[in-house]
Amino acid sequence: MEDITEEVLGLAVAVHLSSQGYYVALQPEILGKKYRASVAAIKPRLSELKKRAQRGLIPPEIAYSLGDKDWVGEEAIMQETKLGTESLKDFIGKCSGWVESRFENGAALWRLKDYQIPSRECVMVNCEFENPIRAVRTLRDLKDCCNRAFLVFPFYVDEDFLDHCVDSGVGFQVFHREVGFFRELIPAEFGEVTNPKSYRYLCEFVLKENLPLRIGEK
Repeated sequence: MEDITEEVLGLAVAVHLSSQGYYVALQPEILGKKYRASVAAIKPRLSELKKRAQRGLIPPEIAYSLGDKDWVGEEAIMQETKLGTESLKDFIGKCSGWVESRFENGAALWRLKDYQIPSRECVMVNCEFENPIRAVRTLRDLKDCCNRAFLVFPFYVDEDFLDHCVDSGVGFQVFHREVGFFRELIPAEFGEVTNPKSYRYLCEFVLKENLPLRIGEK
């Protein structure tokens, strides 16, 4: 295995998922999360892509802090995102088509308007084969902001580790690099997203990384 690394394997996974219509990001940092997956992938809604092509993208930090129900103040946004006042104003200005505001006791409050999660499905993949137990732990931490999570290793593992994956709700695939083939040994469980804040951040981050290239912008 001297000729393959986690980064190379992650790239192969990203290419594979892209060929299936997913938008992908390599090792994205996600607000509210301690760990990073090797690859995050979303299956975008075409109607939401059209909206973002027309109105502009939503900064992931804003999508993390704002929902479409509760009004959120400046201090709360800055505390969650670590943005300064000027940065926050700049971010809000960039997504004026997606944010509505009101004033209460002289302070500005914001929330998202006409917002829908832009993804029909989100997948997390970890290729950290040099530390398999940590790889599973990472996916367990991220499962609340995705629908499926699975490991991809360039070798087979023993039954005890496969049982550990099953107990964790994590799928397992082997990548045969000689022929570029992914063999699924354990299917990933499909679950509901229970962490909408980090999920919104991830979706908008992946769109920011992919959509400009897809529509021909630099």
